[in-house]
Amino acid sequence: MSITIKDVARAANVSVATVSRVLNKKSNVSDDAAEAVNRAVKELGYSPNFLGRDLRKSETRRILAIIASTEQSFYSEVLRGMEEAASAKGYDVIIATTRDDPNHEMHLLGMLFSRSVDGAVLLGPKLDAATISQLAENHNIAMCLERLENCKVLTVTIDNVKAGKDAVNYLINKGRRRIGLITTKLRSQSSIDREIGYRQALEENGIPYDESLIFYGSYEAESGTKGCEALMNLPNRPDAIFSISDMIAIGAMNYALSSGIDIGKEVLFFGFDDIQYSHIFVPHLSTVRQPCFLQGKMVVEKLIENMKSDEPDKSLYMLPHSLILRETTGD
Repeated sequence: MSITIKDVARAANVSVATVSRVLNKKSNVSDDAAEAVNRAVKELGYSPNFLGRDLRKSETRRILAIIASTEQSFYSEVLRGMEEAASAKGYDVIIATTRDDPNHEMHLLGMLFSRSVDGAVLLGPKLDAATISQLAENHNIAMCLERLENCKVLTVTIDNVKAGKDAVNYLINKGRRRIGLITTKLRSQSSIDREIGYRQALEENGIPYDESLIFYGSYEAESGTKGCEALMNLPNRPDAIFSISDMIAIGAMNYALSSGIDIGKEVLFFGFDDIQYSHIFVPHLSTVRQPCFLQGKMVVEKLIENMKSDEPDKSLYMLPHSLILRETTGD
């Protein structure tokens, strides 16, 4: 015969309501009662019927995090922030990948439409702004790390335009006038914004924009290697390179090192994201640090607030970034 919640309550010498509060991680339970319930659950081998509970309450207490892939290491800190904020409110986070396919992203959002999850956070959205805005009219959706122009959905990110401009301004203040940019063919909003910041810094410092100094590739390190090779073989090569991600910058520096270029003196390098490799790779990479953990924590906290609100918050929140200066800029 299966163990019921009433059996647990009897063994713990508490009410069924108290058992329910403990199982649902409510705070209004004494430590002694919680300990007694957890001990009874373990001794009896009780397994709560979460599916039945979810159907009755019309909520799952689960949040879906949709990422492009597991290869981008800075996602780990964002997800850690999301999981900490979710756990504090009694929620779990489920992670799924889009494989950079908008159709698969829509397929994953089917978990939200079927009420298998209560909300979804898009990290690197593949669907267009109009589609996401329309879906957010009836479902709890938020975006993190990336923003989309004219998208009416709760978004937590950084000011990528200013971050790109700050990085390039730093290189200019180091006396560099011929600054290369290694970016991506895939037009995510963050890469576009960082490129805008690059151009703004040049313009504000009276440096002409030179299209030959721009290399379009992918987010892989190998693309950074190819980009650096192309830029270094120009008749008038750059004296600094800004890459829109650390992995691209590390690939670029691999080429520079193999070519005998004195990094940090002859050519300066600046990355973006402050991933773990940026301070493991030698020479250590100067980069833009974005508060990944705080972005993940904030987006979940505000998404849960939206779930309980009649007027959901669809604001754009931009958290502050910082420049981390290391050997590749001579620091």
